[in-house]
Amino acid sequence: MNGTSAQALRDVIDVLTEQQKTVIIHGASFAGRLIDLAIMELRLSVNDISEEELSAFCDYLGIDPVGGDPVN
Repeated sequence: MNGTSAQALRDVIDVLTEQQKTVIIHGASFAGRLIDLAIMELRLSVNDISEEELSAFCDYLGIDPVGGDPVN
């Protein structure tokens, strides 16, 4: 992703973050969660993180190094 595209996505993230605050303040927590997911997707794009890398990271977070229950 070139610098201009990345900056445009960062600008969109900033706008969505402000919108998220607004909808949450007005009691629309589900809409806030949906906006949060959109922000996450954009951050993945900006940082060139693939779905496979995200999945591996999530799997890693679920592993308890001392052998207990997964962290969720």
